[in-house]
Amino acid sequence: MLTDTSPKAREVYLRRLAEMTPSERVSIGVALWDAGDALQRAALRRECPDAGEAEITYRVAVARFGEALARKVYGKE
Repeated sequence: MLTDTSPKAREVYLRRLAEMTPSERVSIGVALWDAGDALQRAALRRECPDAGEAEITYRVAVARFGEALARKVYGKE
């Protein structure tokens, strides 16, 4: 629930969501996921400038799913 938004703005937001097709809502969700993924990877690249793409991907998995699962999936046990 939006608590930092005026009731009028919330009404407009909810009306716009209701007007969207499922495809539009999915597209927005994908775009948000892509943006978050890019931000997370950029932060990891700053933190670990010498890491290659495989290491960055592994570190993303650790952050998202925990070290135990990431180690199992990426064969780092």
